[in-house]
Amino acid sequence: MTVLHVACLPFPTYQGTQAALDSMLRASSELGRPVHLLTYARGACELEAPYPIDRVPDFPRVQSLRSGPSLGKLALDVWCIGEIRRLSARLRPEAVVAHHIEAALASLAANTGPVYYVAHTSLERELPMYFPRLLESPMAATARQVETRVCRLAAGVAAVSPSLSTLLGKTATYLPVPWRRSIGAAMTPGDARKTLGLGTTGPLCLYAGNLDPYQGWEDLLDALLALRRRHPSARLLIATESDPVPARLAAIRAGLGNAVDFRRLAGERARRLAHAAADFTWVPRRAVGGLPIKMLDAFSRGLPVVATERATAGLPIDEACVSVRNDDPRALAKAAHRVLIDKALADRLRSAGLDYLDRHHRAARFDAAMQRLLGRPSRRLSAHDAPPRSIGLAHPAR
Repeated sequence: MTVLHVACLPFPTYQGTQAALDSMLRASSELGRPVHLLTYARGACELEAPYPIDRVPDFPRVQSLRSGPSLGKLALDVWCIGEIRRLSARLRPEAVVAHHIEAALASLAANTGPVYYVAHTSLERELPMYFPRLLESPMAATARQVETRVCRLAAGVAAVSPSLSTLLGKTATYLPVPWRRSIGAAMTPGDARKTLGLGTTGPLCLYAGNLDPYQGWEDLLDALLALRRRHPSARLLIATESDPVPARLAAIRAGLGNAVDFRRLAGERARRLAHAAADFTWVPRRAVGGLPIKMLDAFSRGLPVVATERATAGLPIDEACVSVRNDDPRALAKAAHRVLIDKALADRLRSAGLDYLDRHHRAARFDAAMQRLLGRPSRRLSAHDAPPRSIGLAHPAR
């Protein structure tokens, strides 16, 4: 029977949650699981999806693709309630799987059958970051109440990272996001930099993601300043679909106006070029819980990763990245220096990242976890596919 997935967000876009959602639905479709998606009317691009997509009416017309709350999105979420009822009457789905809190609220309000909540972020930890400091505490309290109520009313709860499942409580299970190795023609760093219009010499650090407050991208400017004391020609490439103006102004204020480059991260070619051009990628994180898809993407392309402990999200990353203290630009710089001067370390990280994906983000592992969430019988997992016995952080930087 069909499972109706609901995501109250623009789709598709090049942001992490949307990429994770597409990967989940593709994996289900390829494994013969009928799935159907309901989402907002607009997206950033066309998508040849192997699964059917329905969309809410395009009113009000919300042009922005960025994360975070808005009145326009609230109106679209109300539309979702009626569309869930309409689709449920037509499709007779076995269950509704709601991605993010907005979809969970709409699905529960529609009241068409069992709702399974898949959390991609912690509302309590992330929502307050979009508001002035004075409102952070009341917004966190409100978010906590909403999150608790959704988890209580849902037929099942899953989270895309172990740290997020811990935050949500013992009723939440871990749902690994399926992610494959990137397939594409190899490109040298020099050729990629020329194509992007970047200098071909000197270390190039990458940040590939949005510039929302929960990311903690601001620490990368201080990290670059510290790194340039040892590597004066080091530069930072910020590849993003967010408005780059705030980050550009912050770089100028830090005296890094000529050391930070910005490129759009629109489409697979842009992603391939950005990762091929870089020596490593930084993955910071200000809010606990969410899974940085940018980290999985870097693993899939064989690019060394330097991540904060918070960004590793409790995953069994083993030797796949260099993990550093949270909110510590000097630690980010020190780890980057290690990767730049130690070719053997960089090579080990490239190999370990690919191996990590093969072991822990296989489509079969995702499918087994999804079937358990839905209360379906699933095939017996092999030792290769079985969930890890323990969850630990990546090995810390020394």
